[in-house]
This record gives sequence, C-alpha cells and structure tokens, in this order.
Amino acid sequence: MTSYDVAIAGGGPAGAFTAHELARAGLSILLIDPAVTRPRLEGLGERVAHLLEKRGLHEALAAAGRPVRRSIAWAGLQEPSNGERLVRRHDFDAALRRAAVEAGAIFLQARVSRVESAGLGDGVSVKLSSGETVTARLLVDARGRQAPSATRLKGPQTLAISALLTTPPQTEETHVEAAPQGWMWSAQDPDFGHWLQICVDPDGLKGAGQEALAERMHRFLSQPRFKDRFPDTSFQGPLFARHAGLVLAAPKLDGPVIPVGDAAVAIDPLSGHGLFWALSSALSAVPSVLSILDGPETGYDLATRFFHDRVVATFWRQARVGRDFYRLEKDLAGEPFWEQRAVWPDDTPAHTTEDGVRMDRRVVVDNNRLKERDILVTPEHPDGIAFIAGVPVSDLTGFLRAPVPTDEATTHPSPAFAAALQWLESRGLLHDIKPTKTRETA
Repeated sequence: MTSYDVAIAGGGPAGAFTAHELARAGLSILLIDPAVTRPRLEGLGERVAHLLEKRGLHEALAAAGRPVRRSIAWAGLQEPSNGERLVRRHDFDAALRRAAVEAGAIFLQARVSRVESAGLGDGVSVKLSSGETVTARLLVDARGRQAPSATRLKGPQTLAISALLTTPPQTEETHVEAAPQGWMWSAQDPDFGHWLQICVDPDGLKGAGQEALAERMHRFLSQPRFKDRFPDTSFQGPLFARHAGLVLAAPKLDGPVIPVGDAAVAIDPLSGHGLFWALSSALSAVPSVLSILDGPETGYDLATRFFHDRVVATFWRQARVGRDFYRLEKDLAGEPFWEQRAVWPDDTPAHTTEDGVRMDRRVVVDNNRLKERDILVTPEHPDGIAFIAGVPVSDLTGFLRAPVPTDEATTHPSPAFAAALQWLESRGLLHDIKPTKTRETA
C-alpha cells in the first residue's frame, strides 16, 4: 500500500503506542521510524506499568524490569515512598513497534523528509528519505522535539548530558540529587551498567562535540558535594546530549496533522512524567483521529478544542509544578540555574482551586469518540467529570439543582443510576450547582 488511513512519523513510545491503538481500532496504519534508538536508561513509573499491563504489552513492560529503590537528596527530602522501574529505552521502543505490527500496522524503517498537505479533507503526502512518497488521510507527528513547529513557548532551557560510567553498578537503584550547577539522576542496573544523567544550563557548554560534553560532565561531578563520590569519571562509549527543557510546541492542531508526545509538549525530565505523557497523549489522539475520519468538519472542530484544552493545560501545569519543585531547594536559590527556574513562569498556583461546584460544557471522550457534553466541575475535580458510574452528568442535572424526588422513577433506579446518585449524595453535590458556564473556544 502507498495510501493509508493514518501515517505516523516517529516510532518512539508516543508514535508506536498510537500505531498500536489505531491498528487495533481497525485502521490502516503506516508507522515510519529510522529505528536507531540509542541504548540508554530511563525511569518508568507505575502508572505507565499499569497501562502497559492493561493493554497486554508485556514485552514492552519486560524491558522495564521490576520496581527498584529510589533515593533523593533535594531540599532536605529523604527517601520517597515510591520507586521507579529502570527501562532500557532501545528495547522498550522496539517492543512497542513490534506490538504495533502485531496489531496490524505496517512498519517502514525510514525518515520523513517532507510533509505536504493541501487541506484537511485532502490528506497528506509524506516524502521519505528513501525517495518514496506515501499518502494518508491524517498524519500523527511523533517526531519529538525534532517535529517542525511554527510557534513554540519555552521555559528556561536545560541540556541533559548522559553517559555510561566505567565503574560497575554496586546495587540496583536510582538516585536524584540537586547541586549548584543543576541536578543529576543516576541509575544502577546490573544488566546495563551505571548510567548517569546531569541537567544543566545549555550555555555552560564550552565548545562542541564529545570533548565538550566530557568536560562539562567532569566539571559537574567535581563540585564539592560530590567529593570522592566519583573517583573514576571515565565513560563507556560516547556521551549523549539532548535538549530537555519544557516546550509547548503545538498549542493547536494544524490541518490533518496531530502532534503527540514531545511534538505537542516536550516535558522537563524533572517531572519523571515523560513516558506517561507520551502514552497518555497517544491515547487522547485515538478518539481525535477516529472522530475526524468519521466526519472531518465536525470531528476536526471537536478535536481542535479537545487538543488545545489538554495540551495547553499540560504545559502550564508542568511549568508550575516544576517551578514549585525547584523552589524547594532554598539553599541553592542564589545559583543562576535555580534562580531562573524558581520564578518561571509566574506565581499562579500549580493546582487551582475551584470556587464552588458548577456545570460546564467541554469536549470529552465518549466510547472512543469525541463529543461535547455537560461536565461537573468541583474543587476535587477541577478538570471536570462527564460520567458518574457510567451515567452522563447531563442525565443527573435535575438532581444537581434540587432535592432528589421520591417518586417511582427514583425509588427503584437502575444500579448505575443509584450508584451515581449515591456518589453525589456522599459528597454533598446534589444542590446549589451553578449553571453551565458559557464556553469561548480559544
């Protein structure tokens, strides 16, 4: 085939998982990726592990191993209650691509050199590095930070430099630590080695190439707080550098192209949510794709609003949560790296508190499609609830503004309806709901 329902540019976690889910939905999918993931370790949280388990992606989960102990040295914080899994990204990405193929996707090992589109209804033409051209009704862009973007909103930018140390691992664990020049994450995996990543200001790099990266790594590890901790700082193989600051790359949809993962919002590794965001953004792309293919004009309007709400909210939430975490390290507040991150982007609370309880109207996922529905917004659920015990909130609005009647219709409700009313009653949400908020599309 040279024409597909959806072409996906990028076979990392976001792209491969999108391909897997869309292929399972019965669409013809082309997954395009050069398949040259460099061997490295990353942390994977239990939310991602549970999602992989639920989707039957056991081979990908096996690449992450079991949870390991994590220690932290940050603003006096000690051992956190949760640990993390060490995921071998080269194995993890390859396993997800294989799962996509098993689900029915076609995998093509190549790079995307150009994407052309004449408009939403006309699909896209994708020129590959091999010289071949394929067409698709939609393109999912999962090329990460390399994805083209006309508008980018950035926070303080960070350079992550990683290396495999020659010193063998002594145990199986991870460690996070703050230092004047930035922060570090180390991971010891007996089957992989001792992996070290530092996050510093990009302008601290003097020169270019491997020599400059090694010099910057040595300078970081020579800080007084690491005295005698890294007596041997020689490395196995080349060092790896990548931009790692928070970036809003795609605040809105543009024609038949749907960005996912870092192509939409590139996450600061401080959050530890990179893989979770990659997979969750892929999940949100699925109903968007299906809705657009069902009815391009109506589906695209819903997808545009849904995408904007989710992506922009994720960016600002990550920005403010990161700011608060940097602010915790008061002993380093005067250092340039910490000073600029403790004040960006503003002083708005990371988690806004809703004033009372109200009804709103937003685009939500309903049976794997996008629909505009009434939602219930509460202080505990600022993002809103569209369904309670499987019952649409719109079916409960009569009970939200008045006492529950005792007529025959509610004396013996369905089990789901009764559960929904009980949930509302237990939280004191049956009365005094503000009317639906008028929504202005951004």
